[in-house]
Amino acid sequence: MNHRRSRLASTSVVLGLAALAVAPVAQASSTSASARALNLMPAKIKAGLDIRVTDRPFALCAASNITPSNRTSYINGVKYRLGTGLCPIVKGQTVYNASLQGTKATVKGPATVWSSFGGPPTFAQYSTETGWTVAPLTMRTGIVGQSPNKGMANFWGFPCAVTTPVTINGVKYPMAMCAGPLMENPDNRPAAYGVLYATGAAASATIPVGATTMTNGPLAGLGNWLLNPFASAANGGNGGNGGAGGAG
Repeated sequence: MNHRRSRLASTSVVLGLAALAVAPVAQASSTSASARALNLMPAKIKAGLDIRVTDRPFALCAASNITPSNRTSYINGVKYRLGTGLCPIVKGQTVYNASLQGTKATVKGPATVWSSFGGPPTFAQYSTETGWTVAPLTMRTGIVGQSPNKGMANFWGFPCAVTTPVTINGVKYPMAMCAGPLMENPDNRPAAYGVLYATGAAASATIPVGATTMTNGPLAGLGNWLLNPFASAANGGNGGNGGAGGAG
């Protein structure tokens, strides 16, 4: 997998721009989608920080609620419990960490895709209150561990297995079942209970995909940009407030 062979970056952030042409992602096998996603996760991951921008398919988990599993992985020597969640596959500009997922859109074969994040104007998302809808990303904040919240998850740069599309108002939306670590931040460092987090998931989510406030480490000071990475281009370089983005 790319985790093992990718070049690790230092704590400095490297921005690059690439355009990749990829074949359509194929429908996956009959094995359970969650099991297939978890089987794509290495037992040990050595994650650096090599941030790049490209245009390609990716699974956007910014509004997803995650189900814990009994599987674990070590990331930079720290043991994390893994979970899985259903995420829509979108195509467009994405910000990704090349030290985790390399430069290919697929993890292992055409029935896989990486979780990543970007700024589509709308995407498929689910909540217990409304069911499946197609809507813009709406960010909210909360406290990790404060009911109904039981934790958070980082699904930026982890493997996903393509699964059955979801039909919303007669339109089929491609979906992926993604795996990723619980209580880990996008900077690949542990998250803590009792701190502020941001997510695009519904308020009823128990383990939403999101990020806690990162005041130190390699992503310190880049939190706003990561939540809205394409605002600058959308606003003619003024940055900050336009468009929709999300950590996924």
